[in-house]
Amino acid sequence: MENTYLSLNTCPAINNSSPDEERELAILFLDIRNFTGLMESQPQQSVITVVRRLFTAFNQIVKSLQGKVVEIAGDNLYAVFGLQTSLTEAVNNAYQAAKTMFHTVNLFNEAYAVPFHGGPLQIGVGLHAGRVFVGEFGLDAPAELSVMGLSVNIAARLQAKTKELNNDMLISEYAYSMINTIGTSPDKQTVQLQGIAQNQQIRLAGKPYDNSRQLASNALSMDYLLAISG
Repeated sequence: MENTYLSLNTCPAINNSSPDEERELAILFLDIRNFTGLMESQPQQSVITVVRRLFTAFNQIVKSLQGKVVEIAGDNLYAVFGLQTSLTEAVNNAYQAAKTMFHTVNLFNEAYAVPFHGGPLQIGVGLHAGRVFVGEFGLDAPAELSVMGLSVNIAARLQAKTKELNNDMLISEYAYSMINTIGTSPDKQTVQLQGIAQNQQIRLAGKPYDNSRQLASNALSMDYLLAISG
C-alpha cells in the first residue's frame, strides 16, 4: 500500500506571519456547566444559538476590560489580558471580567433558569498569570493570535479543577497576589493539577456549585431562552 503520510518537509507551509514574543499575561479559562444536559434535552441548534449569544456577551465583557478572547471551543472560552496593559492591571481586569460574567449568568438564571425549570446554568473559571509566547499562527486560515506556554496549561487545569474542589472560581496564588479588589481573603490550598509536575498554590475565590438541581427538560422553553438571550 502506498504510504500517504506527509513528512514535515513536504507538508504545506504554516502561515506564521509574526515571531513569538515572550510576555507576562493574565489568562482566563471559562467553561459552561450543565451544557451536556441541555444539549441532550433540547434541540441542539437552539442550544448552540443560546451559547453563542452568551459567549457574545462574554466577549463584550472581555473587550471592555482590555482583554482578548483567543479561542471559543464548544462550551469553553479562553481569554488573555495584558496585551496593552501592565500585568497588575491585566490581572485585575481579568478578575473583574470573571465577576461580571458570573453576574451575567446570575441575571440569566433569575430571568429564566430558576423560575422556569428550577435549575441554574453555571460556569467555572480558572485564572492565572505568567509568562507565555504571543504571536500569530495559522494553518489553512489567516494567521490569528496565538498564546502558548505552561501558564496557559495551568490556567486551563485550574478551570478543570473547579469541579473536583467544588468551587466555581480558582485563582493561582501568583495572580491573587496582584488583585486589589477581592475583599475577604479566600481559602488557600496547595493542589496537584493534571499534567503539571509542580504543585500549585491556589485560592478558592468562588462558591460551591449548586448540584442539588438539574435542568428539567419537560419544563424548558427554548423559545423563551432564545428571546431573553438575544
